[in-house]
Amino acid sequence: MPSDDEGPRREGAWFNIGFGFGSLGCEDCAVRDTGGSGGLAVGGTLNQHVLLGIGTTGFVRSYDGDLLSAGTLDGRVRVYPSRRSGFFLNGGVGLGSLSYLGESEFGLGAMLGLGWDIRVGRNVIVTPFWNGSAMQNSNVDANFGQFGVGITIH
Repeated sequence: MPSDDEGPRREGAWFNIGFGFGSLGCEDCAVRDTGGSGGLAVGGTLNQHVLLGIGTTGFVRSYDGDLLSAGTLDGRVRVYPSRRSGFFLNGGVGLGSLSYLGESEFGLGAMLGLGWDIRVGRNVIVTPFWNGSAMQNSNVDANFGQFGVGITIH
């Protein structure tokens, strides 16, 4: 086992939930829409540098009671290049969706991101993050960025 002076311990199962601000655009959109954003992820620790799991990213905005939403459900990997640092890179591939006015499109979804773990307790971490997510099929090519803060529990 590493000692505390070797940096944060990454071991066992983990869970993350985060909320923030998002910006959605698409191939034929004239402007980007802004709204709420968030995500969930759960998984296990492969080693001190790599966490594997499944997760979601999401964007939502209301237009006069009609919701515009986009998101991904993906298998993902979180890589910590340095054992001593909380900096990580995040990526995932899976299913993407875009919904508005009762119509939904599904296709390939992908997520790339980065963040920083700030340990505030033995098993509790505050995690500022930025993610970029995209969804594409033969009808739709949409993407959204999200900036927020999450809580990770190991």
